[in-house]
Amino acid sequence: MVQKEDHVETLLLMLMGIVILLMVAIIGLFIRMNQLQSRVLAALGPLQAGVGQQMGLEVGAQAPDFTLPDATGQMVSLEDFAGQRVLLAFSSTHCRACMEMYPHLRAFSESQPDVQVVMISQGSTEENRQLAQVQGFAFPVLPVLDWGDRVMVDYQVPGTPFFYVIDREGVIANRGFANTLEQLKELARAGR
Repeated sequence: MVQKEDHVETLLLMLMGIVILLMVAIIGLFIRMNQLQSRVLAALGPLQAGVGQQMGLEVGAQAPDFTLPDATGQMVSLEDFAGQRVLLAFSSTHCRACMEMYPHLRAFSESQPDVQVVMISQGSTEENRQLAQVQGFAFPVLPVLDWGDRVMVDYQVPGTPFFYVIDREGVIANRGFANTLEQLKELARAGR
C-alpha cells in the first residue's frame, strides 16, 4: 500500500511539474506576443495616423508640377500634358498589389485615349526600365528612389497603388486606390 501511495504521489508531482512547465511556456508565449504586437503597431503607426483623414491632396486642389527623368532618361513634366486629362499613378516596383494592377493599368491606357497615363514609381531606374518593358507600358514611367522624394511628399501619397485624376486645367478631379480596370475607369469617370 505504501508503494501504491508513493507511485500516486510521484505521478502527482510529475503532473504538477508538467502544469508548472506549461504555465511558464504560456507566460513566455504571452510576453513574446506582446513584443510582436508592439512591433506591428509601431510599423503600422504611420498608416494609423491617416485613418479617418483624407487620403492625399484634396479634390479641387491645383496639382503640383514636377519634372522627373523617365526610365530612359528623358525629362517629363506634368506641364507637358497641359490641356489633357491625366491619370497620375503612384506605384512601387516592390509592391505586390501594384504588380497585380499593372496589366489593368496598361489596359486602361490602351482603352482610354483621352486620358494620358503617367506613372511615378518608387524603385531604381533599371527596375523601372525593366518594369515598363516587361509590362509593355506605352506611357511615361518616372522612377523615384524613395517615399521622401519631393513629388511623393507634394502629392501626399498615402500608399500604392494610388491614383490622381487631373483635369485639363491641372486641377485634381479625383483620387484613390485602385487595383482593377473597373476601379481605374470609375476613378476617371468620376473625375470628368
